[in-house]
Amino acid sequence: MPVVDLLFPVRGGPVPLDHGYLLFSALSARLDGLHERRDIGVFNLRGSQTAQGQLELETGSLRLRCSTEALPLLLPLSGITLELAGVRVRLGNPGVRALTKPTSLSARVVTFKHSLDEQSFHGAAVKFLAEMGCSGRPYVGRRRVVRIAGKKVVGFALDVSGLSPESSLLLQEQGLGGRRHMGCGLFLPTRLRGPASSEKKASDWREP
Repeated sequence: MPVVDLLFPVRGGPVPLDHGYLLFSALSARLDGLHERRDIGVFNLRGSQTAQGQLELETGSLRLRCSTEALPLLLPLSGITLELAGVRVRLGNPGVRALTKPTSLSARVVTFKHSLDEQSFHGAAVKFLAEMGCSGRPYVGRRRVVRIAGKKVVGFALDVSGLSPESSLLLQEQGLGGRRHMGCGLFLPTRLRGPASSEKKASDWREP
C-alpha cells in the first residue's frame, strides 16, 4: 500500500514545544481507532518558536504520514478545531504529498527501549536499520526528552545518510523506534529539518 504525507495548514496556539502526546490525545478524541492504526504517523506541529518557549501556529502545519488506505479516515479532520492543553488549534484543507527518495533523512527524535545514552542508542540504530534492510549510515544528534502521559522518555535526534532510493522510502514508510503516534521515529529529507520554503508553502491557509 503506497504511503503519503497529508499536510494540514494550522492556525492557533501557542502550544507547548513538547506537545506530541497532547496532539495525539486530541486527534484520538476525534478519530476512533487511531491507537490501533500502525500505518499512521503523527509529526509534531510546525510553527514559530516564541521567546517564551512555546510554538506559535499562525503559519503552522500538521503532517500525518499514512497509507493511502487511511486517507478516508483522516480527510474529515479538515476544518475541525482541536484543543491542546486548553488551547484551540484549527486545521484547514489538507494537501497530499508523495514521498521522495533523498539519500539523507533526519528525525527530530527517535526512541529505543533501554537506549538512554549515545553509545547504546547508536548501537540500537545500527541494529534496527540492518534488520529493516536499510543501507544507510546513522549519526546520533542532540539528546531530547519528551513527556508522554506524565513520564519522561529519553531519545536522540538521528540523521541517516548514504541511503539507496529503496532504503530511503522504506525508512520513511516504516520509521524507526517507538511512539510514532507522538512525533518520534519519523523521518523527513534532511533539508526539511530547518525552515524551508516548500514547507512554508504547504502551510498556506485554505478554508475547508
